[in-house]
Amino acid sequence: MSDVTKPVILDETGQGIRDAILQVASAINKGGIVYGFHINGSESDPDARVTYLKDAIGMTPAHMDYGAGKFDYGSWEGAFFMPRPCMLRKDGTVAYYLNPDDYSKKEDGTASDISDTTFAGNAMMEWGKDGKKIWVKVVPSADGKSGDIYIADHQADSQFHAWNFINSRGVVVDHFYTPVYNGANVSSVMRSMSGQQVAKTLSASTEITYCEANNPGTDKLWYTEVWADVLLINFLLILMGKSTNTQAVFGEGLHTGGTETINDGFRTGVHNTKGLFYGTNSGSIALNSYGNAVKVFGMENWWGFQWRRIAGLMNVSGDVKYKLTYGTEDGSTAAAYNTTGSGYKSSGVTPSGTSGGYISQDKFTADGMFPAVASGSSSTYDCDGLWFNNGITAYAIRGGNSNNGAHVGALCANLDNAPSNAYWSIGCAPSCKPLV
Repeated sequence: MSDVTKPVILDETGQGIRDAILQVASAINKGGIVYGFHINGSESDPDARVTYLKDAIGMTPAHMDYGAGKFDYGSWEGAFFMPRPCMLRKDGTVAYYLNPDDYSKKEDGTASDISDTTFAGNAMMEWGKDGKKIWVKVVPSADGKSGDIYIADHQADSQFHAWNFINSRGVVVDHFYTPVYNGANVSSVMRSMSGQQVAKTLSASTEITYCEANNPGTDKLWYTEVWADVLLINFLLILMGKSTNTQAVFGEGLHTGGTETINDGFRTGVHNTKGLFYGTNSGSIALNSYGNAVKVFGMENWWGFQWRRIAGLMNVSGDVKYKLTYGTEDGSTAAAYNTTGSGYKSSGVTPSGTSGGYISQDKFTADGMFPAVASGSSSTYDCDGLWFNNGITAYAIRGGNSNNGAHVGALCANLDNAPSNAYWSIGCAPSCKPLV
C-alpha cells in the first residue's frame, strides 16, 4: 500500500502542511480530480438544492431521455468512478468482463455465463476503474442540515476516506463489487445471476448466511449489501443528476400495482441490453410486464420492485446507528456487522415526522448523510419515503418495493423492520470485498 492510500493520523500542528503535501502528491500521481456538490437543506426544490462545487462546476448533469428511451450522460460518460460489469469468481477474482450493452456476451463477443448457476461466482459491478479508488469527504454545516460532498480519485486531504475499499481483514484493496441483480436463492446460496426468481420471506440472519455461503473459506469476502456502498452510490447519483429527485432523473422504478404473485413472475435480467443506465417515467408493474424497472450503474432495481436489506444501518430505539467497514477502521468498536447495533457509531439522528412520509430533512456528518425527518412530499426535498419505529431495534431496508408508489427512490429508507421480519416484499443481494 502506498503512503497516499494509508490512513493519516496527525496532530494539529502538522495537519495543514501534511495535508498540502498529500494533496500535491496525490494530484501528481493520480490525476487530481475532485468533484463536489452542496446540498442546501433549507431548499425544497430537489434540483435547486444541489449546487456543483470544485471540478463539477460547469458539468452538464445526466438524465434519462424518456422520449428517446435513451440515457443522456451529459458530462459524465467515462467518469473515473464508473463501474464495469463482470463475472466474479467466489474467490473474489474476475473471470471476465461483460459487454456493458449486452450482458449475455463477454467483452470479446462470446457468450457469457450470466444465466448459468453452475458458474462458481456471480454477476457483479466492479468499482475502482483503472486502479483509482473513490475517495469521499463530507463537510456538514454547523447545524448538520446541509452539507458539502466531495468525490475524488485521490486522497486530496486526510478527511477523504475510501471506506468501500477496505476488506474484512482491514486491508485497502483495489476494487469492491456490488450485485448486478436482486438476490436469488439458489440451493441456499444468495446469487446475483440473470434469469432467476428473486429471493423472499427470509430473515436478516438467513439472508446473511446465504450471502456468506458464497465464501470459499472462512474469510468474509462475500456479505449482504452494506450501507457504505449504498451511501457512495447514492452520492454519485446525486452528483451525476444534480438533483435529489433520483426517480425523475433516472427512472421511477417498479412501484405501483405490485403483489406477491406479480413479484414472483419477475426474472432477473430484464434490462441486460439497456446499458448501464435505463428507466422510464412510469412506475406501473403487472404480471409479465416489468419493463419499467430502473437500472443505474449497471444494476437492476436499485430502487423499487423489492426492498433490499443492508448491513451497517440500524435504528436502535430511536438512535440511528451505522458502520462503514466490516472491522473497526471506521471508528466503530464492533469487530463485524451484527443485527443489534452493538458497537456501531451513532449518527445523532432520532427519526421524526410521520413514518411513511417523504424525507424533508437529512442529517449530515463527516461520515455521511442520514434521513432524519419525514415531512416532505413526492416533489420536494429528497422526494423519497422514510419509515421508522423508534421503539424497536430495526435493521435497515432500502429502495422501496412494487406497491410503495412514489415513495421509492435511491434515498428511500425503512427503519421500521426488525431483523426477524420476513416478507415477500423484502430481499437482499450479495456484495464482495476481495482479500487482495
